[in-house]
Amino acid sequence: MEPKEPNDGSQEPGTASSEPESRSEVERSSEPESRSEVESPSEPVERSEVESPSEPLPDRTQDETPKGSQHNCLVDAALALLLVMGYVSPLVLAMYAAANGLLGRFTLFQALMWAAPFGVLAVVVWLYRDIRRRGRRMLPIAAEVLVLGILPAWGLVYNHTANASCVVTTCDAETEAFRPLAEPEVWSLLGLHLLVVLAYAVSRRRPAALHGAGEVLVHAMLLVGMVMQTLLAVQFGHWALFGVMFPPLFLPTLAPVLTVILYAAEGIQRLLRRGGEAKMRVLRRAPESVFREAPDQELLPVVPEVHWPLFAKALLSSPVLLGIYAVVHAAWLGRADGALRVFTRTCKYTLSQVPLEIIPQDCHYLCTVAARGHTWLVQPLRVGRRGGKPILVNRQLAVANAFEDLLHTRWPRFGRLARRVYDRVGLPVSRYLRPRWASDLVYLAMKPAEWCFYVALLLLDPDAPEARIDRMYR
Repeated sequence: MEPKEPNDGSQEPGTASSEPESRSEVERSSEPESRSEVESPSEPVERSEVESPSEPLPDRTQDETPKGSQHNCLVDAALALLLVMGYVSPLVLAMYAAANGLLGRFTLFQALMWAAPFGVLAVVVWLYRDIRRRGRRMLPIAAEVLVLGILPAWGLVYNHTANASCVVTTCDAETEAFRPLAEPEVWSLLGLHLLVVLAYAVSRRRPAALHGAGEVLVHAMLLVGMVMQTLLAVQFGHWALFGVMFPPLFLPTLAPVLTVILYAAEGIQRLLRRGGEAKMRVLRRAPESVFREAPDQELLPVVPEVHWPLFAKALLSSPVLLGIYAVVHAAWLGRADGALRVFTRTCKYTLSQVPLEIIPQDCHYLCTVAARGHTWLVQPLRVGRRGGKPILVNRQLAVANAFEDLLHTRWPRFGRLARRVYDRVGLPVSRYLRPRWASDLVYLAMKPAEWCFYVALLLLDPDAPEARIDRMYR
């Protein structure tokens, strides 16, 4: 009987060889699965995050930011038109006046003057396209300087040169440009305007909330400015229509309306900012405990609303500021109604209270164009007679009068309507034709109307048009 060998922990050869094989099979079977889980292409985002955590993400903010104007296209077109009418057109008129006095008869200069309106229109189109392509940049500031500074100063010059008397002749009763703002009362109104402009500049320069009562004061001054400019717009009345029809000569009459738009836009934007800040203060959370740190949370965007308590304070403060202005004005002039006399001590305007005194006199109309313009341009043909008085007659005047005669002959009612429209629109312009260069400008502006009148005579006159033209002012 053979003795048993001691058990030293060793295994039988068959058993020992089978275990490693089984482990290797398990490892081999599990390795591909693990590698497939890591190298699986179904999760490319996790793999990129694991393999390249330090690579910075490309900054696309500059590429995504639009470079052009994001405002309404009509607003941009109005901005371009306002800037060209306020800055470029007066320069063109000044160059025309200077060159007209220096050059006299110069055919090339005349051709350039014919092309000037088309050049101004081309500048408007170019500026509009530039705004849409590259943005507004500093153009809003230029518009603010024009509306708040240049146009009021321009209007004060017109106001000072206008007729301060309310005594006119029959010829001038419908055409005379009277002073819309009484002097010297207008100078205190100018001081109030400068204070409001200062408040507007502070609001534009410091959009954040001001300390203490400064915020309420800025809003109250903007409301005072809106009230003052509204009164000016009402006082000017129909003259604002000439600002639309005859820019840039009457552009200052539109200054009150444009100023109200600026003040209202700035006040509303400032109230919306204060309303948004008030909402953010309400949504602000209490500080977390020092023993734990909460993850950062992003609040939803706040819908801006007007800060009504601030608006109420400004609305209640604005009458106080107007009262202070009235007291200072009364102390300066020695009259309790001194602040209102800047509007009431005038005639033929909306708020005027001085009656108009009319003196009878024989009248004539567009003869000033032919009489006061340069002869090389307006080209007077002969001396005619109207109302028993001699007048200079040129081709343009004869054609216009022949067209009116045709209307009165064939369509009397329409002819009377055309005469009334002319008296309301054309005659006020003739009152400013004292300088020769102004008469030249009106002559050039009326050339398209002259051509239209002549074409109408060719088509509608049953007789020879030239015979009718030749009969005028005989």
